[in-house]
Amino acid sequence: MLSKLRHTLGTGVATTQFFLYGKMHFTRTGYERHVKKYDSPVQSCAEICVGAEGADGVDLGGKTIVVTGSRERAEKARDEIIESTSNPNVKILLADVGELSQLKLAVEELQSKETKVDCLVCNAGKLLNEKQLSSDGKEATFASHLLGGSYFLTKLLMPQLKASAKEGQDPRVIFVTSGGMYATKFPSWEVLTSTDEGQTYDGTMAYSYAKRGQVILAGELAKKNDGIQYMTAHPGWSDTQALDDAFGDDKKYFAPLRTNWEGAEGIAWMFGAPAAKLLNGGFYLDRKPESKHMAGPFMTEGSFTKSSEKKVEIFMEQMKEACGL
Repeated sequence: MLSKLRHTLGTGVATTQFFLYGKMHFTRTGYERHVKKYDSPVQSCAEICVGAEGADGVDLGGKTIVVTGSRERAEKARDEIIESTSNPNVKILLADVGELSQLKLAVEELQSKETKVDCLVCNAGKLLNEKQLSSDGKEATFASHLLGGSYFLTKLLMPQLKASAKEGQDPRVIFVTSGGMYATKFPSWEVLTSTDEGQTYDGTMAYSYAKRGQVILAGELAKKNDGIQYMTAHPGWSDTQALDDAFGDDKKYFAPLRTNWEGAEGIAWMFGAPAAKLLNGGFYLDRKPESKHMAGPFMTEGSFTKSSEKKVEIFMEQMKEACGL
């Protein structure tokens, strides 16, 4: 009973502080305030090539590959990138990143043509109201954001990332996460994967769990010190189709919303920023590393959303096992 009360109170505090902090920093007014502190000017889409909404992107030293399950969305993004940058080296690989078999085939196609990857941006994933499963029975939000679209894709491309490191190119992996992860602690594996028999499916919570998992994943990979930087970043509250689909009219509570570019600009800056300016394992908003927790008094970290080293170690082993590695 006491444990349940602590959980309820902890969740209430974390959720409230997440919303209040978000209204100050994740909105368009937050972005406009943050850019005034930049030590270099805001860049435009024509100066930095950014991937498609709902897609993962791979930078190959002047080439960009968009990995997505939607040909229509990928072609639209490719055409916009080529038009704004005058760089024709934008290719498409079709794969639903929540389907591990599709992802493996797409990476094998990439590896048959490319020897190195300088920057991997993991931005693909689903936010659902109703539970959906992949072809091998994995919950779609978990599979697309975390298991396939972040962990498995990074592992598959490790030879190319290490080749870039060997050439001194300062390769980096960026998991595009969400400030929504502030509102929850990392759950059990069964809850994370929506396989707990007593669990009622909540698409927003499934999303928040996966996003918290990405932050943990980047922190653990960064400990390897393998010449690759692993970071998470979030776009604030941006006016995307995913937000419309998930919240409908309730998205008004996140106003004033950022434009897509205002949300993406700080993440795009991370693509080419000098490695010395980046914090390996960091969680970023608008070019600045942020605290990963906000569950203590007056928006301090607290302990409610933190996980023990043992729990994180077990999580990493479970991810490896789930991918058959």
